[in-house]
Amino acid sequence: MNYPIWISEALSGAQLIAIIAVFHVFISHFAVGMGLYVVLTEKIAIKSGNLEEKVFVKKSSALILLISAVLGALTGVGIWFSIALVSPAGTAALIHIFVWGWATEWIFFVLEIFAILAYYYTWNKVSDSTHVFLGWLYFIGAWMSLAIIAGIIAFQLTPGTYLEDKSFWGAFFNPTYFPSVVGRTGISFVLAGIYATLVLSFTKNKEIKVKYGRFTGYFIIAGAVLTFLGMYWWVQAIPEEVREQFLGGNEILSSFYNNSIYLTIALIVLAAIFTLAIPKYMNIAFALVLLILGQASFGYYEFTRERVRKPYVIRDFMYSNGILKNEVEKIKQVGFLNYDKWATVGQPNDEIGKGRRIYNSQCRICHMPQGFNEMYSKVEGLTAEDLYGMLDDLDANPLMPPFAGNDADKQALSKYLEKIGQGGK
Repeated sequence: MNYPIWISEALSGAQLIAIIAVFHVFISHFAVGMGLYVVLTEKIAIKSGNLEEKVFVKKSSALILLISAVLGALTGVGIWFSIALVSPAGTAALIHIFVWGWATEWIFFVLEIFAILAYYYTWNKVSDSTHVFLGWLYFIGAWMSLAIIAGIIAFQLTPGTYLEDKSFWGAFFNPTYFPSVVGRTGISFVLAGIYATLVLSFTKNKEIKVKYGRFTGYFIIAGAVLTFLGMYWWVQAIPEEVREQFLGGNEILSSFYNNSIYLTIALIVLAAIFTLAIPKYMNIAFALVLLILGQASFGYYEFTRERVRKPYVIRDFMYSNGILKNEVEKIKQVGFLNYDKWATVGQPNDEIGKGRRIYNSQCRICHMPQGFNEMYSKVEGLTAEDLYGMLDDLDANPLMPPFAGNDADKQALSKYLEKIGQGGK
């Protein structure tokens, strides 16, 4: 808690990250799967000697250039900007723990960008074997980025041996690393197949539509097999108490997890019917339906993965509000406002002002006073005395961080929560 935090009455921190992440995660997985898709389809086109087939593959690679190199790069910067604003302590921790991992990922990202530029702009200008080699370079760079970032994201839920040995490798090769790599590789193939149906829907040559439609169908099914294998493995690898949350223990989590599975199954069935059985009828409406299903199912999965981590940003290490687990007792002794100097900036020094400072630092990252996941409806009509007692119960709620502060902090926060319950901010 050494930095200013994101405070906006119009947009919560979670919403800010979600708006950018929902596009970036989708784009980044598509970029990986599409790398393999264009290499394999180009090899098929070269073998056939049909120029129209090469044109189809070139159009598919143009989609990678636009989405990966332009939109992917922009939203990637946006992700860093937003998480640094909303969760500076969590971002700083991940940078310190994985500094060489991030550096290595950046090298593969640069390879990815240069390779796709070279691949697209050398169509018909270099030999077929050289061009396919450039395609492989792009896929390797993109997949290595996925494999590295998967380790860092998986670490947040399952820190592995890092909590004991503080080792980079212990953190990176955590219990859910390999399941995540397998599952995310599968997801990238499925998303690439969905986008390929979009390109195919504009293709007027029925022979190409049938030939590559069926290849796309098998590509999606292969991705689906990896996706479900990775998901099943991931479910078995996470802590039992976390698994119980989305397997019936938490109604919201369970519904999101189930929706992810049902929508993925619907997506695979529809894709198999249209790409394998009746590929010549593939059209833009069908492609858009697949696109929406893919976005929705992946969104539900990502929400589940993020939500099961509560109340931590790094499990058993740092709470979602940026407070280290092993510092809670110290903060209770010295008082929160003596611990977090930034919280005192720009706020009056009366009881309500102190309470607002504590709220902004410990609660606002998840609960806006009014609006998204609002506090107002939770405390409406309650007195400061009621709320003071409820703060003690936080320590027993497995989905909430404990209250970190002394009695004076608790009194001040209770006063401010009472004001929120009366419609104040």
